[in-house]
Amino acid sequence: RKSEIMRKGIELGVKLINDVSGLSYDSKTISVLKKYKIPFVIQHSKGIPENMQSKPYYQNELLDIYDFFENKIKLLRSKGIKHNNIILDPGIGFGKDFEQNLSILKNLSIFHAIGCPIMVGISRKRFISNISKEEVPKKRLGGTVSASLIAMNQGVNIHRVHDVSDIVQSIKVFQQIIN
Repeated sequence: RKSEIMRKGIELGVKLINDVSGLSYDSKTISVLKKYKIPFVIQHSKGIPENMQSKPYYQNELLDIYDFFENKIKLLRSKGIKHNNIILDPGIGFGKDFEQNLSILKNLSIFHAIGCPIMVGISRKRFISNISKEEVPKKRLGGTVSASLIAMNQGVNIHRVHDVSDIVQSIKVFQQIIN
């Protein structure tokens, strides 16, 4: 979320920027992204880490996040940034309660209408614990696999996960069986 860290990372070989603030934290971020022309993720989050989980409110989480992305893309286009460098992340767990997270996961395909690739970060998240009652994050692989397959089945093909080989294996098996 900090432009100077992004710039240094890019100069050291980083190939993808993930701004968890949704381009809202640092006003210089957009100029860095424009200059280096590398793909970047706009993640939706509501609030700041210190307060984002304190009763997050949306009129409609899907439409509010959709509008957030549309407004960010309009801003980026006005600054000359190519549309095909933008990846969207609805920010599961970032300023969303349990029900909001489930609603987003059930309806991820709505974001395809915006025309950008979608990424989800669902690995070991709290919503898995809410369902499975597994408090230890490292023991939430089964829930991560399930959520990843739900996302993949809705056309999401970028997954930010901890257990990469397990998720790749589950997706390969799932795809082979359904095809």
